[in-house]
Amino acid sequence: MRAVTAGRLTGIIVGFGAVGIALTGWLVLSELFREPTCPSLLGIPACYILLGAYVAATGGAWFVDTMAGNALFLVGAGPVTLIGLWFSANQLTGAAECPSFEGLPMCYVSLLAGATMLTADLLRRRLGSSPPSSTT
Repeated sequence: MRAVTAGRLTGIIVGFGAVGIALTGWLVLSELFREPTCPSLLGIPACYILLGAYVAATGGAWFVDTMAGNALFLVGAGPVTLIGLWFSANQLTGAAECPSFEGLPMCYVSLLAGATMLTADLLRRRLGSSPPSSTT
């Protein structure tokens, strides 16, 4: 079994970010060219905000060892998680209708993706700050 490394965790984060960019990009295109698709957040379709947040989180994940990269990652992954949480709760209570992909509300996907990216980043930081193990 392969050990979990900081590099693998970066790959997981970037993978979730790339899928988020693709799915949210699809929603943005639908919003722009077909019909209103995304619920509004502060007067802006939430998918626009989420697309920017996914791009920021994915870009920041590549530069984990820099303050700017860490800040960019958190500026992206934090809102992905919070917006996903907000709209998931509203979806469950019937106060909002999230766009769906194959029947799955996308707000649930954003909540899962954001929480996974933040958790993987936390683990990645712990692995990066731990002393190397000695081999005898």
